[in-house]
Amino acid sequence: MDMPKAKPLLFSVLCLLCLSSVASLSTVKSQSPLSSVSINADGSMDPSTAPIEVVGNVYTLTANISASMLVHRSNIVIDGAGYALLGNGGTGIDLTNNITKVPSPNAIWNVTIKNLAVLGFHFGIDTLAGGNDTLYDDYVVTSMSGNAGAVSFWSCGGNNVSYCNLIGQTAIDMQLGSSLNTITQNNIDGSVWVEIGGNETVDRNYWSDYFKAYPNATETDGTGIGNTPYVFYSYSNSAQSGLTKTPLHDYYPQISPIATPLFFTSAVTGFASTLPETTPPSSSQPISQPTESPTPTQHSNDPTQKVPEFPTCINLPFFAVMIILSIVFVRSLKSNGRRKMVPR
Repeated sequence: MDMPKAKPLLFSVLCLLCLSSVASLSTVKSQSPLSSVSINADGSMDPSTAPIEVVGNVYTLTANISASMLVHRSNIVIDGAGYALLGNGGTGIDLTNNITKVPSPNAIWNVTIKNLAVLGFHFGIDTLAGGNDTLYDDYVVTSMSGNAGAVSFWSCGGNNVSYCNLIGQTAIDMQLGSSLNTITQNNIDGSVWVEIGGNETVDRNYWSDYFKAYPNATETDGTGIGNTPYVFYSYSNSAQSGLTKTPLHDYYPQISPIATPLFFTSAVTGFASTLPETTPPSSSQPISQPTESPTPTQHSNDPTQKVPEFPTCINLPFFAVMIILSIVFVRSLKSNGRRKMVPR
């Protein structure tokens, strides 16, 4: 092949290489979903690209998040806005702040969590020390058995839980000095466990197994309240007396499900990664129950996914070589043209 004919072919190849390199920058696959989102002590978030809008001390979800949330800041509001944290084990919202002893100056206090679904974690919401937290209008599900709980208060007192759907083998776990908690007007499917605690107010809740536990119970004078208190237990253990089991009561158990706000968006429906066989009351069930445990769908516009940048160490040298080759090619064309113009 003579050189005049080969040069246009070479130029075409160089153009294709440039175009293919540019195309490769826009087709890099998205990274896998986040493993966790952190609300740091200074109020910032890590990663900053998580789908959460921050206004002052209020953190509002703008999409579902397939990750845990680690909270290292007190006096904040986490508003799910009808969206969900989705997991497969681990902890959904972690308020423990890496504490290793109680009491601790690093304990987290005064966190409000509302309008949020927390699905498929080993512990839905977990605390250690601190307290005065508020859970309102949340839908927390764990299908894990053993040492697991939808909501766990450890040495964490003065908390208020209301208008929530709490579902799991252990719906609420209050241990190690977790006291003065108020649990009212919730739909509870699972046990309430109290150990080395006390002075809890557990009142006016709907218990999914109420009529199974008390088949002869009836409504009291059209009030919607069962005439038989619901009994659960507080446990303590000492060298002197061994294991002590003390009955606690919900004296005003509701015989029908609590009408919690149905705030969950349609985007949440079907996203649950793991749900137990037991289902929440039908009148307060905001999320459909799949027959299998589906993998959460990944959308192309999911803001939790990030397209990685093309490495600069490859990018700059590549385009420099392309520019140099183009200059050499153009000069060779001009030189060849001048040679053709010289008379023989």
